[in-house]
Parts: sequence; structure tokens; C-alpha cells
Amino acid sequence: MPGIDLRPLDKIGWLSGQPEDFREWARNVGRWKRYEAGQFVYHAGDKSDGAYGLAEGGLQITFPLVADEPVIIHRAEIGFWIGDAAELSSEPRLVTVMAAVETRLLHLPSSAIRILLANRPEQWRCFYQLSMSNLRVAVSQLAEALALTVRARACRRLLGLADKQGDAAITQDELAKLLGVTRPTIRRCLQELEDAGAIETNYRKLRIVNRPALEAFKDEQ
Repeated sequence: MPGIDLRPLDKIGWLSGQPEDFREWARNVGRWKRYEAGQFVYHAGDKSDGAYGLAEGGLQITFPLVADEPVIIHRAEIGFWIGDAAELSSEPRLVTVMAAVETRLLHLPSSAIRILLANRPEQWRCFYQLSMSNLRVAVSQLAEALALTVRARACRRLLGLADKQGDAAITQDELAKLLGVTRPTIRRCLQELEDAGAIETNYRKLRIVNRPALEAFKDEQ
């Protein structure tokens, strides 16, 4: 039986950089799943059920720092993969993953991953590359938080989240939580970017109208 169509994950993100035999394995064992906005993929503390790749939509990732108010630590872009850490370590899930908008994910099940690695241990390298990619994202965002202005960090998030039309499906309040700043701070920052002709703002999303203008602010320190 032919495998599934991996598009767009065969062209972008971690899976696109793996050997053809690994991608063929993913075609054969992978399953597409759809999630409505606000639907949870998994919660912190859950047992691992595999890895997930983001093909359409967006994921909001939170960490349970305090019980009543989970901290938003990442808003994932197309091509992002998650679930490797708990899967490879056999530890409970560290974070909670939720569909921020209507979302389509490719699921590589735990059972298939275990069989692959038992029979072909050289394929561990592929998953180590995924773990390194996610570590790079985490370290980069930590460095940005320590060194860059709020405006620069906002620009980087919008540039990463925007689709081909320039629309970033994130609200001002969500962006404020993602960057760890107050609502007045992010609103002031976005107003500056709008005054510069870089973006347009509305309640449910933000739109990039001049990408070079936005990029001009992304390295501010």
C-alpha cells in the first residue's frame, strides 16, 4: 500500500533534511491529524505517544511554571516538530501543546518509532538532529530575550509566523504573553511598527505590509 503524501513536511523543517529511506518510513507509518483552534494535542505530564510535525496552522506551547497560569514559551511555525524529548527519554511530556488555529499535524506514533530504532539503531541520528534543532530554537529565544529590544523580538516572531500573504494568526495579547511583556508595552511597540508602515493591526491577527521595514528593526539591542 502506498504511503501518505508528506507535503509540505518533505520540503520544510526537520523531516525534509532526512535521508530518503527515513522519509519513506515516515510515509508508511505517519498519520495526518486535524485539530480545531483551542484543541489540545497533549498536556504536560502525559505519556508520550510519538512525535508531531506542523503542516498547517499553528501550535501554542506552554510550560506549567505555576499551576494557574501556564507560561507561553513558543508559537510554532510550519515545519516545526515536537514530541521527540519525551519519546526518546521515556519521560512524561514536559510541555502542553495546543492548536492555536485550525491545524494539521503529521503524527509519527511511538510504536513505530520504537520498532524503527530497535531494528535500525543508526536512525537514532535522525532523531538526535530533531532534538538539536529544538534546542537551537530554545537557546536562540533565550539569547533574544537577554539581548534584544521588545520591538526586535516582536519583529522576529511576526516574521516567523506570517504566511505568504503576510498574515500572522496571533493576537496582540497572545504576542504579549509569548514575549513576556505587558499588554501596554506590546501595544505601544506594535503602534510604532504600524506608524513605520511595517504592519497593520486588528483584533484577531497582525499583518506584515512591508517586510523590509519590519526586518530593519529585528536586530535592535
